Amino acid sequence: MRIPEEKIEEVRTAADIVDVVSGFVRLRKAGRNYTGLCPFHREKTPSFNVNPERGIFKCFGCGKGGNAFTFLMEMEKVSFVDAVEILAERYNIVLTREGRERPESREEIEQMYEANRLAARFFYDTLQGDAGAVGRAYFDKRGWNADTRRTFGLGYAPDSWHDFLNHARASGLGDDILETTGLIVRKEGGSTYDRFRGRVIFPILSVSRKVLGFGARTLKGDEQPKYLNSPETPVYVKSRVLYGLSQSHRAIRDVDSVILVEGYADLITLYQEGIENVISTSGTALTPEQVHLLSRYTRNFFFLYDADSAGMNAMLRGIDIILESDCDARIVELATGEDPDSYVRKFGAEKVQERVSGAVSFVDFVTARFQAEGRLDSPEGKAQVVHRIVELIAKMDDPIRREFYIRDISQKYGIYENLLYQELAKELRETKRERPAPRPVELLPESVPSADDTGGDIPREEKDFCTLLLQAPSELQGEVLHGIRSTHFRDARMRKLLHVLFEQEEHDGSIDTDALWSYVEDDVRMHGLLAEMLIERAPISERWEKEQVVRPTDNRRLLLDAYKRLLHRHVQQRRERLKEALRAETDDDRQRDLATRLQQLHTLDGAVKECESFPDLPEVEE
Repeated sequence: MRIPEEKIEEVRTAADIVDVVSGFVRLRKAGRNYTGLCPFHREKTPSFNVNPERGIFKCFGCGKGGNAFTFLMEMEKVSFVDAVEILAERYNIVLTREGRERPESREEIEQMYEANRLAARFFYDTLQGDAGAVGRAYFDKRGWNADTRRTFGLGYAPDSWHDFLNHARASGLGDDILETTGLIVRKEGGSTYDRFRGRVIFPILSVSRKVLGFGARTLKGDEQPKYLNSPETPVYVKSRVLYGLSQSHRAIRDVDSVILVEGYADLITLYQEGIENVISTSGTALTPEQVHLLSRYTRNFFFLYDADSAGMNAMLRGIDIILESDCDARIVELATGEDPDSYVRKFGAEKVQERVSGAVSFVDFVTARFQAEGRLDSPEGKAQVVHRIVELIAKMDDPIRREFYIRDISQKYGIYENLLYQELAKELRETKRERPAPRPVELLPESVPSADDTGGDIPREEKDFCTLLLQAPSELQGEVLHGIRSTHFRDARMRKLLHVLFEQEEHDGSIDTDALWSYVEDDVRMHGLLAEMLIERAPISERWEKEQVVRPTDNRRLLLDAYKRLLHRHVQQRRERLKEALRAETDDDRQRDLATRLQQLHTLDGAVKECESFPDLPEVEE
């Protein structure tokens, strides 16, 4: 029985590719990638690359590549399902299978997504009408314009017991699926009513923009709870979801940092003011799953929480989790009584960015926190502070980072470094985790297939173009997909990939490269091809990378030139076929017809060369 797709995605998201590969290969950081000697063939110079942001590996020597599933399939010689099960057990994920007791079938999951999508549309449309006037007034008071409301899909739930329920029933959805999704509540007697009533609505989306659940704020001053959220469902697991990540993940990756805030309003106001690398924890404690999810985009975390005791305590809890994930935690300090929403309204985005630039390390934050509590007034208190900070440093995996922090503490408190190292060693012994020993790997012979074997005989122009397309900015990807035809691609794998991209653009409005893996599953050769197109080669050296003069890349020009080369080859191949047909043809009328088509192709080739936009090449009969 098949593992549900959402469970496969859950395992893939949880699996740390660096952690998985490190069980077999010694890796070294090289820019944004990790490199090492390939475990699949003999080599003296590392050509094996791992990209933690995309969760993929690629060997530019033998051509093998893919994600964590592929790596285990190749190393352990197991099936795709076995690889999923191995990683699920490793990351403590309970797998369900379609057809077993209490399954959520593919159909049920899709019905839940459809129910949420329908609800989001209903709430958004209600906000635009007469019934949504009170909701619009609240958003106006917040200063959120129409574009922002559209970006976040903000809505309003009518102050009625059955408006949405009646709408959903009329759309063909049953009460059972609505109850499972948490959109309606069933009373003991069996009657049902809308969960969200008279509240402004904040849809919670996945990175691929599927509606997972909702947050709802009351507009009545005395109503409790102030915020009402969807319950946990098979599609909405709160510990693995972050509000705003769907809108912000590209900015987080581009800026290489994420700003953590607590509330919906904090995030939306910052985003509207141009600070887009921001997500919200929705007022709950940060979880390891959320940190792991964010670490795919960046390892630089900035807390921008309310300057009250609750916000301080939440930051302290979150620091532990971030450091355990080998990420960096810094704290943006606001004046007492301020929150991110109010601060950016008063002082503007530039002042917020200045605060972020002046963020303090977790060492300084913890020290200041304990000092405010009076713990630094005695030798015993100072010892407690040092013990706490060393405990946090011990959570780091990087020994170089640990060394720098030890030196900083030594200078700050006038403590001998060797004493601090003794304390650190003690903490490391207590918190050390056992890692599985690497299995011996049977090396392949020296003669290995070339990297091109991963894609077979895929024309170079087609692979180059699709590689540039996958790595292009989101807004350019949409323009390109609307201006090209898959029929101009000879290779079936490239056409299949483009059809998936067309579908994503049509349904989700953008390309999600992370979701491409679900279309190839146990096709190891396609895994290698995807990895080759998505991964960036590591620089020759970090020094070389830093000393280069960086010039902005005209991604549109690169893609246009690549597509024109592809079309030129396409036209040339058709011309050659027509020439062969003409040489073999004896009928005069048929010869004239073929000559006319040859001239049309010649004219077409010239037009392609002069074109400055993505040309929709017309078909010429052969």
